[in-house]
Amino acid sequence: MMMMTKGTGTLLLLLLLLLHTPSNPSVHAFTLSNNNNNHHQHCKQSCHPTNLRNIHTPNAFLTASSSTQLHMMNKKKSKSKSSKPSKSTNKGFAGALRDIQMQRFEYTGTIRPGKQSPKRTVPTNTGIAFPDYSADGIPKATPPLLPWLIDVKSEEEIVKMRAAGRAAREVLDVAGKMVQVGVTTDEIDAKVHAETLKRGAYPSPLNYHGFPKSCCTSVNEIICHGIPDDRKLEEGDIINIDITVYLDGYHGDCSEMFVVGECDEDAKELLQVTYDCW
Repeated sequence: MMMMTKGTGTLLLLLLLLLHTPSNPSVHAFTLSNNNNNHHQHCKQSCHPTNLRNIHTPNAFLTASSSTQLHMMNKKKSKSKSSKPSKSTNKGFAGALRDIQMQRFEYTGTIRPGKQSPKRTVPTNTGIAFPDYSADGIPKATPPLLPWLIDVKSEEEIVKMRAAGRAAREVLDVAGKMVQVGVTTDEIDAKVHAETLKRGAYPSPLNYHGFPKSCCTSVNEIICHGIPDDRKLEEGDIINIDITVYLDGYHGDCSEMFVVGECDEDAKELLQVTYDCW
């Protein structure tokens, strides 16, 4: 019997993964995370109808991560020998493997990662309660040990939950009014950030597993958790805006689909059917 060391087995497995990486994956990844952490899994569906047949569900989680590596990949490499590698570049064999996968990635639609503005901050002297992941991006709270255990809330807790939900809905209404041709998703994010702070809340997506923005804006074929950037909304776009705020110890979470101008009949049907199923 041929014996195999642990190191040899690991290397063989990585080589097999590389050899079997599909050359034409047909799911759009908005960005890929530098630290392999994914944004929280509140998966609101906002697929563009013309691309539904091209989406492979097992890979759909790729849309949920954060960073601008795909954006950086499209930039021309500098010819200067003095240029330093990006800090976000992965090191080692695993990083090289992922770089190859990214280079072979094929988009399903026209949306591409745009330029992100610097991460927004929340003042610490305003009395706003910060979630436990705000500093390092790592949530500390754990779910119930058994899924069928139901946490019965007190009247005081229910009041706080309603307040968080109401604040989230108010912020979503403000964001929805901004949806029009020429507005960037980053401008929507800036407004969401300001309106959240105005209500004494923290924008929950901000730094959750490293997520760089204060809301999620998923345009056309982006399934969910799209990262706001400098792309301008265009006539016929459909966009899901996902708002979560952290107020007085509770997260209020809601999202809604919006249409930029007039969309085609397929998009209208998609919106109606998904709304009816919700």
